[in-house]
Amino acid sequence: MAQIGELSLAAVSGSQKNALSLISFNLDFSLIKFTAPKEYEDVGNCLSLRRKKEAEDGHFHVITRKLEVLFVQDDLPKVPHLMEAYGKRASEISKNRKFNPKGSTEHGAFAPHIGADGTGIWAAATSGKGAIAVHLLACMLAYMFKGPEAISIWTELVSTRQQILQRQVQETEYSISEITASQIRLDRKDIADWDASAR
Repeated sequence: MAQIGELSLAAVSGSQKNALSLISFNLDFSLIKFTAPKEYEDVGNCLSLRRKKEAEDGHFHVITRKLEVLFVQDDLPKVPHLMEAYGKRASEISKNRKFNPKGSTEHGAFAPHIGADGTGIWAAATSGKGAIAVHLLACMLAYMFKGPEAISIWTELVSTRQQILQRQVQETEYSISEITASQIRLDRKDIADWDASAR
């Protein structure tokens, strides 16, 4: 039986009913990074080093990648003009020192925390175009609902999406990406962090 990491090829070709119980995934979502679209580059350039590292390599990048994999199976609408406009506007605001002051030595220990927190936007920009669409959804929910309500909505969205994917895997032909997405785990704290960044 051929082995690739912890994924057994025999399990994929086996019974669909047992697919979820036979396949064990050990994916490191922090390893997958994309080049940010040019419209978003100034957002990354204006972030503090701490925030940029968190967006590109840290826990927040992992949350963003998981949500991108979970929701982007051709289910989110394609909105290229909206994504481009959002990137340009976010970059414009990031460069404006009135709205996004730069931390300096006069701020002491708080210097890395000065300025706008664009961690969520940069994490989405470096996680693929689908992640930007999921981030825009998070921004809409953050605008429309208070924190606890938005977190509950996200929890429901994640749970329902996983159930849909698990049903697809058991009832129809499936792809590795669908199996992977159906097994993604996000706890309420991850979702709360995601919602807080959108705010």
